[in-house]
Amino acid sequence: MQMEETVKENCRPRIADPQVRLCRSIISVPANREKMAAKALGLDADVIMLDLEDSVPVEQKDEARERAVAVLRGANPGGKVFSLRINGMDTPFAYRDLIDVVERAGEFIDTIVIPKVNEGAQVKAVDYFLTQIELRMGFRRPIGLEPSIETASGMMRVEEIGFSSPRIEALVFGVADYSASLTMPGGGISGHGEREELYPGDRYHFPLSRMAMAAKAAGVAAIDAPYGDYKDPEGLRRSCLASGGLGYDGKWVIHPDQIGIVNEVYTPSEEAFERSKRILEAYEQARAAGVGSIALDGKMVDGASIRVAQVVRARREAIDRNGKKT
Repeated sequence: MQMEETVKENCRPRIADPQVRLCRSIISVPANREKMAAKALGLDADVIMLDLEDSVPVEQKDEARERAVAVLRGANPGGKVFSLRINGMDTPFAYRDLIDVVERAGEFIDTIVIPKVNEGAQVKAVDYFLTQIELRMGFRRPIGLEPSIETASGMMRVEEIGFSSPRIEALVFGVADYSASLTMPGGGISGHGEREELYPGDRYHFPLSRMAMAAKAAGVAAIDAPYGDYKDPEGLRRSCLASGGLGYDGKWVIHPDQIGIVNEVYTPSEEAFERSKRILEAYEQARAAGVGSIALDGKMVDGASIRVAQVVRARREAIDRNGKKT
């Protein structure tokens, strides 16, 4: 009963919302590298993520916050989504990330990525902090949250994390730290997406599937970890197809050359879009006629097919609305 109440209170079916944010490709840019951020504005990535965490040395954290504010306040988004990855909640840096950057540039931030989330309480803490900042600064729209699942502890509690805040827009798989937390030999970003001799299959199938299930149960997007070898386009494509087949909506990229393939794979095909339109048209006609069952091309159409068609249509329309196909 408690879980049902939590679902009713917190679940927002954003992935089926026609106004859903595009999140096929998310390029990570160190916040202390202004030239890289400026270049990212001209790329076809749906999301630009300014990183204050792993890519920024400890001695440059303060400088990175200043540069992040400058980039956010000076950028012309042009339909892009801006995300900010703060430092972990178990570090002495996260609270300053929220105060120093969000207070001064929060109106330009769409989502905040929380790394290495181990329990829902960490997400709630950021949620409460943001609420206070938004009230004080008079921001007109709330900032979304994207917890990153990067540890065995986080994966064990991924369902709890997924429902921990109505701000959550996506769950993100962090392959490198997840592999380290399991002491997986040869694991991490370089091996993600490749079949390996160490294990007869994809070692990441289980966590990817579990996280996708939690994300979709909570009505939010599922984002895959980056593929490490940016000189291996076919390996990247296989990795995208694998997570896309599990219901993932997008993927982090570490190099501009990866964006095109990622956008292509996570964009609903013309065939899928046209079939979705036909399913939904048949559904509306059946409802108007008071008919309970639907058949299309000689096959019965069930409720699950209708929900998938709604998601495909919403995504494709969001892509068309932003003038992006691939």
